[in-house]
Amino acid sequence: MIQRIQSLLLLLAMISLIIGTLMPIATITNYDAQYLYSSWVLKLNIPGGNIIMTNYYIGVLQIVLAVVCLISIFFYKNRPTQSKVCIAGIIINFILLLLMLYIYPDRIFPEIDIFKYEKFDIVYNPWCISSILSLAFLYLANKFILKDEKKVRDADRLR
Repeated sequence: MIQRIQSLLLLLAMISLIIGTLMPIATITNYDAQYLYSSWVLKLNIPGGNIIMTNYYIGVLQIVLAVVCLISIFFYKNRPTQSKVCIAGIIINFILLLLMLYIYPDRIFPEIDIFKYEKFDIVYNPWCISSILSLAFLYLANKFILKDEKKVRDADRLR
């Protein structure tokens, strides 16, 4: 049945990932300028600002994870497979968060010529939490899937 709570949680995870793809992740400020760090590019925070660096891996991972959530919704008849797809989504979401919050700001941005010899501050956007919410939604969906599977197995055992 597609109207289960895990289907709703997977849909919420997909929506939060799409919102995370469209919203900026952070604003980076140094003494010269302000830069906008989004899922796709790092650019100057002015209309029509120059693109400093493309980081499309984050955006692609968010879209792939949203598709994984959508695919997982339609595995409602096969709960073990749906659980495996959710676990794969959780792993992809951990990789996404690692890229978005640690690797790019701490490892890759300091190597760019603009930030090489300067101190810069990163202020994360509140919309960045949507990627963390998707992780929570995927975890809860997997928990409810396993709970349903346990109920079905217990019912089969009683027959």
